[in-house]
Amino acid sequence: MSKRKSIIILTVLAILIAFMGVACFVQGPIPGSIKDYKSIFGTIGKGIDLNGGYYAVLEPKQEVDDDAMEAAIETLRSRLDENGYTEATISKEDNNLRVEIPEVDNAEDVMALIGDQGKLEFRDSEGRVRLKGEHIADAKAGFNPEDSKPIVVLQFTAEGQKAFATATEIISGMEEGKNVLQIYLGDRLISSPSVNETINNPQAEITGIETIEEATTIASVIKSGALDIEFTIGATQKMSATLGDDATNIAMMSAGIGLIIIFAIMILVYGGLGIAASIALMIYVILYVCILALFPWVQLTFPGIAGILLSIGMAVDANVIIFDRIKEEYQSGKTVTASINAGFKKAVVTVLDSNVTTILAAIVLWILCSGSIKGFAITLFLGVIVSM
Repeated sequence: MSKRKSIIILTVLAILIAFMGVACFVQGPIPGSIKDYKSIFGTIGKGIDLNGGYYAVLEPKQEVDDDAMEAAIETLRSRLDENGYTEATISKEDNNLRVEIPEVDNAEDVMALIGDQGKLEFRDSEGRVRLKGEHIADAKAGFNPEDSKPIVVLQFTAEGQKAFATATEIISGMEEGKNVLQIYLGDRLISSPSVNETINNPQAEITGIETIEEATTIASVIKSGALDIEFTIGATQKMSATLGDDATNIAMMSAGIGLIIIFAIMILVYGGLGIAASIALMIYVILYVCILALFPWVQLTFPGIAGILLSIGMAVDANVIIFDRIKEEYQSGKTVTASINAGFKKAVVTVLDSNVTTILAAIVLWILCSGSIKGFAITLFLGVIVSM
């Protein structure tokens, strides 16, 4: 490749990196518009410690034992995770449950996310229950391909499919106006489609839902199962960011200073290879931020930011290992091209081994932990995947 062509490519690459860097991290007023531009990083959801939220105390209506409370916590945890609130916390407070949810402003939103008792029933027009929640194997939110309206797709168990076929056979034989299958979630009627024929299908759809967010909540409530405990809302209060409004900006400024120092050291120690590594690292950071913004269940807390910084550190570590191997090959008398090829081949096994080990550890934390620890695991997992 000619020197002129290399300079052109580097110039174009520098312009693209600069543009994406501004899009990722800079926010402010848009010229000629009353709206402000929100950076890509700014669109990533943030936890209570960075952005505040809301808490509600759930009080059982009856006396319950510890096992029932633990089961309720698991059910509520599942519902919140399904709705993307992996940073929410649920803890026992005396005989009550305290639920803290980031980026939520009122009690109604809390209950919409937690859902009600989650008791799903399919009833006929006379109120007889034909199917129950235990007949459902899975539930997913989606869109109707015909009119693009939100729906919930239910997957029946084998027994549920038989019960559904029997129910639709009976209801379809009823007189006009009474041949409806009413779908209740708790005391709320969410759909009442007419049934004109026997339906023997492993799946069914719940329609009449206004938003995809509502469909997601309904699906998560159905999937997590019914709560055995009936709760009422006690104390509620809006929570401010526990680390202060400027905590994110300070953390990002620190990360930026750290990157500049890393770039300087890499260039001083490795010369041209260090410049290449610095460019690659900037591209990595931009891709990483964009991917974090794509996933709605990523919510940043301070531990989550620690996961980001650790991922960047591992990306730098991979460069150091590879470059040291290249230097060793070059000092043995090989050409530059041969040294790069041999050095990379020798280093790649070590790099993959450390990354795969970190990924496995992140997966274990993701599965077994909750709250901010899960946030750390998610950002670390995604960061290492992007780095690889």
